[in-house]
Amino acid sequence: MTRIRFHIGAHKTATTHLQMTLARCRLAAGTRYVPLKRLRRWLTSPVRKGRPFLPWHRWYRGTWLLSDENILGNSANVRRMYRDPASALRYFADGELAVFMAVRSYDTFLPSAWGERLWRHPFEPFEASIPDRRWTDIVADLQASLPGVPIHVWRYEDYRDHAREIIQFYADGAVDRFPPELPSAPKSGFSARAIEELSRFAGKSPGRARIRRTRARFPVGPEFPRFDPWTDEQKATLRAMYAEDLASLDERVHLWTP
Repeated sequence: MTRIRFHIGAHKTATTHLQMTLARCRLAAGTRYVPLKRLRRWLTSPVRKGRPFLPWHRWYRGTWLLSDENILGNSANVRRMYRDPASALRYFADGELAVFMAVRSYDTFLPSAWGERLWRHPFEPFEASIPDRRWTDIVADLQASLPGVPIHVWRYEDYRDHAREIIQFYADGAVDRFPPELPSAPKSGFSARAIEELSRFAGKSPGRARIRRTRARFPVGPEFPRFDPWTDEQKATLRAMYAEDLASLDERVHLWTP
């Protein structure tokens, strides 16, 4: 039977680093990783749109490593904390499916995901409200829609110091050789001053070139602090929610820890 180890994100949890690393790894015989662009073009995008091509991923009687955060939904779904997160994953449930995902503290996750949306969409002010849907709700939905499918979770906050361990865990030990460290870091976030400048384009798309110039002019650092829309009280609430979620997830799924 085809084994599918599907890393589903979430967005802004170092998915790009994981994908770029795996694309350059040497894997053991019997395990294959599909690069993101090819995966989206030939499989996950058609599946999300309800128009899948021939199920080529089922022809291989080995292990596929698939990683696409958009299988959960697009950037608009992030702000709603991925309602119906298994809608596309159900397509893969006839194989030996295992699901992997990273979670991140709400106080940094939500602004980071909102900032990522700026690159392709009109500027909309960030809504600094406590989410009514949580990581535990997403996992509960996955478990209800994919009964019997193992779900493995790690913290984004652990990834920086344990990236290779996490990737090896996800690959079920199939990485024979890791590549040299990636030559460049993923996109950085926005400073509060940069967001203030971009807010002049409310309702309109600033455009990628202008976003790049604005971010370069007002880079995150001592002079321009990172965009942080929360009050101290809200941050305390969001961090407490995250701690509660981790404790709950540790009882319900396999929570990877260093």
